[in-house]
Amino acid sequence: MSVNSREQLLGEGDQDDELLAEVARRYYLDNTSKVEIAKQLELSRFKVARLLEDARSRGIVQIQIKNPSPIDRGLSEQLATALGVPRCVVTHTSGSPEQVRDQVAEAAARTVAPLVRDGDLLGLTWSRAVDAMVDHLDALPACTVIQMAGSLHSPAGGGSTMDLARRAAALAGGTAHAVHAPLVVDDIAAVTALRRQPGIADTLALADGLDISVVAIGAWRAGCSTVWDAVSEELRDEGLAGGAIAEVSGHLLDLDGRLVESPLEQMIIAVSVDQLRRPAERVALAAGTQRAPAVIAAVRAGLVSTLVTTTDLAREVLRHQAVSEREPDD
Repeated sequence: MSVNSREQLLGEGDQDDELLAEVARRYYLDNTSKVEIAKQLELSRFKVARLLEDARSRGIVQIQIKNPSPIDRGLSEQLATALGVPRCVVTHTSGSPEQVRDQVAEAAARTVAPLVRDGDLLGLTWSRAVDAMVDHLDALPACTVIQMAGSLHSPAGGGSTMDLARRAAALAGGTAHAVHAPLVVDDIAAVTALRRQPGIADTLALADGLDISVVAIGAWRAGCSTVWDAVSEELRDEGLAGGAIAEVSGHLLDLDGRLVESPLEQMIIAVSVDQLRRPAERVALAAGTQRAPAVIAAVRAGLVSTLVTTTDLAREVLRHQAVSEREPDD
């Protein structure tokens, strides 16, 4: 039978699913060229091309391209430009808050590991996200790990900052310098005495030479900061009265990135905000759209050179930035 005869027999109405599937199978799965398929089925090459188009349009062929990386490169660059920071890593996330946190932690692990060099001083402050980040690390170059704040236990489970520093140091085959004290101490006289203890004072002083720091950005509100959950209602309210919207390593910040001089600042055992600004690489993790103002505050405070976050939070930060730019100056 000639090619024309074959095509006439098929007709437009006779291109059934079986023929479309057969042509698609030979082309997509068997890697047979259109010319060869045309010969095998006594069709013209143009007819084979038309059949393949029909197979796609009718859903018989569904082409799926899987991105090997969940990172949104375009949104990452847009956010970095808007915030004026060297790097943002914006990752697609889904699922429960715990699953989202773990996905951010995995992205952070992939970001932090290449930044660490042999001999570096790596500073960590405990949060659920940073704790999960260490779980996602396979290894680290030989570095020294500094605990940047006193121990804080999560009511939702997890370890403490001390455990976190030790685990990270084990991955690096290095040394962990711990702060053997709570992050928040109610007695200011006790805080002063603890800060002067040689082990604690020496560890906090080491933060002057940090090469890399990793922190989480909390919002000063319920459910958005482990420190909020650990202090009294009076301290929470005093922070809010002072304009606090963000919490980083125990320090409260207002929207302009200024340190809020609340009573809490006198009750924490942690590296100072000035020390947090010093590392060349300052990695911050954040998730949850409610943390958008806190992210902006932390950036304005100079605590972020690399932000690891989610697509929804990135878009919310961009929205806040756009609104801020439209508002007239007082």
